[in-house]
Amino acid sequence: MLVRDLMQENPLTLYADEHLHAAINLFNTYHTKAIPIMTRENKLCGILTKTDLLITFDNCNKNPHTTIDKIMTKNIVSVHPEDSLDKIKILFRYTPVTDTFGNLVGLLGKADVFNLSYQRMRRAENAVKQLADISYSGIIIIDEKQIITQINKTAADLLNTSIKYAVGHLASDFSIEHGLTEMMQTGRSEIGLTLKINNNSLIISRAPILAGYRVVGGIITIKASSEREKALLNQVHEQTYILDRFNCIFESICQGIIAVDLDQKIYYANHAYEDIMGIPRENLIGHHVENAVENSRVPVVLHTGIPEFGAVQTVNERKVIVNRLPIFKDGKIIGAIGQAVFKNINEVERLLKRNKQLIDTNNKKKTANIHQLATFENIIGTSNALLKAKNLAAKVAPTDTTVLIQGESGTGKDLFAQAIHTASQRQKAKFIAVNCAAIPSELLESELFGYDEGAFTGAKKGGKKGKFELAEGGTLFLDEIGDMPLNMQAKLLRVIQNKVFERVGGETARTCDVRIIAATNQNLQKLVTAGKFREDLYYRLHVVCIDVPALRMRKDDIDDLLDALIPDICTRLNVSAKTFSPEAIDILKQCLWPGNIRELINFIEQISTTVDSSLIRAKHLPTDLLGEYNQTLKSDTSIIDGEQARIAKAIIDANGNKSLAAKLLGMHRSTLYLKIKKYNLNTD
Repeated sequence: MLVRDLMQENPLTLYADEHLHAAINLFNTYHTKAIPIMTRENKLCGILTKTDLLITFDNCNKNPHTTIDKIMTKNIVSVHPEDSLDKIKILFRYTPVTDTFGNLVGLLGKADVFNLSYQRMRRAENAVKQLADISYSGIIIIDEKQIITQINKTAADLLNTSIKYAVGHLASDFSIEHGLTEMMQTGRSEIGLTLKINNNSLIISRAPILAGYRVVGGIITIKASSEREKALLNQVHEQTYILDRFNCIFESICQGIIAVDLDQKIYYANHAYEDIMGIPRENLIGHHVENAVENSRVPVVLHTGIPEFGAVQTVNERKVIVNRLPIFKDGKIIGAIGQAVFKNINEVERLLKRNKQLIDTNNKKKTANIHQLATFENIIGTSNALLKAKNLAAKVAPTDTTVLIQGESGTGKDLFAQAIHTASQRQKAKFIAVNCAAIPSELLESELFGYDEGAFTGAKKGGKKGKFELAEGGTLFLDEIGDMPLNMQAKLLRVIQNKVFERVGGETARTCDVRIIAATNQNLQKLVTAGKFREDLYYRLHVVCIDVPALRMRKDDIDDLLDALIPDICTRLNVSAKTFSPEAIDILKQCLWPGNIRELINFIEQISTTVDSSLIRAKHLPTDLLGEYNQTLKSDTSIIDGEQARIAKAIIDANGNKSLAAKLLGMHRSTLYLKIKKYNLNTD
């Protein structure tokens, strides 16, 4: 399907210099959710969503005479009407559609694309279910956590269970988990395994379900075995094993290889041949060798039976040394092999030079101790509280305004600071972080502003640059700003106001061009009232304030956080990958997490190193965590009753539509389903 089949044609537009009241009227009148913004020359320059308006009003900017260009989303990417929906990448919730000349012809909604994908997925699911229902073999489909999502009656009978009971349970509950974890990790299929289950000898085969290169589930087939079937399957299994090993060998060697039959058609080509010859495998296999490979003499070798070694063959303007050998069986030629040997000296020199450049660059990075900074994509979660903070941070990132980030310890304030820097115009300059609480007060001034030679006993010869000089042209992140001494607050205020400072022991005034991002886990307003923080500095820093929510305020993000954190942590600790059962995740969501993300990371490290099982169940959770969970259940009976009533009311208000009910409650749909099951609510 193409973009033009799904886009909204001739969308409403506004000019960038029009006022907000024009946008408000248009949104209210036509109930649209996004409006493309044009210049007076009718060129597309941005897009305005209803969300942009709401964020603007949330930030107390209620002036209807503000022009649209002040709040619209700029630097948007458009798509073409003839683009395939399967190949385009939708970056925003709404994407403009332009013709060849750049003229606006439509608007494409991300939700529309997702709905189309969902409909396709549902059709595919129904087709799989129908296929499973009519199959003589038992068929089981599992998700990436090895939980059974579909099972046909044959499989249920063989496992001595029912379809209703099996769906939602782990494969291990029916003793068919052997080797599943390895399949999920490697993506490798297995055929004809014999397992004894419920005193029955069963033949089991399994294959992964892939989304790109990621294993997202698996298909398991089950069949009752007979002695003859066992023998045949053992033979097939052995042949498959041998062929698989040969294929691995040919794919691993550096020489390119093609195999040609007597009809001069290519039936095999390895990856190295693709690379050396510059010909995709799909343009080789099944094609006549003379048509597929330029200047090929394999047909000659097929005819004469005489091998050729060390020949120079020109393919796509590259000279390659090749060998050509006939294949004999019982004294007769049955085909031929072409070998491509990588001996292009110029290419080797180019690769060696590039490799040296990469090594030099890596050494420079190590020497300079450069670490890759976070982006907004590294801030994991889709809860409303987090998205509000991310949207505000993304909005102020391209500007040069001072930003104050507030949040409890361990919430990821430093990630927000890094993401703002990487999305700013200063991204190519340095990001310098200073923890004001970690530096003794008597050293803080020299750390920030540097010192001249002879400033004090032990001063470095030639002096030393401070953090302001090191961050020149970039961003200075002042973490734990609430712990800065009052005398340093006055000096910091002067630098922010005048962009001028002096080194310790120096007399020369130095100018600086630095963006300030500050962060604190304290209430600065209370510190101002207590006389521990300067009021004038507070208002200088409090230009834009971003409140990073605590983990207990966004517990629905725990699923996404586990998915994002576990692979890296398990790789770093050199342990097998872990997954959490639904009941374990439900317990994690009930805990308070006073240490926030930092505490969650420590918990994952603890559980990954102490639990051998790849599936973490409720019984594996630490006793202190289970104690906190049980205490929460005991003390929150009234809260639970209130939540149960709220959920029941939301479902009634939504006429039984659970997606709408989840939106009304401000929670993820999967969380709503868990709570419906937990409270045993009747949703019919």
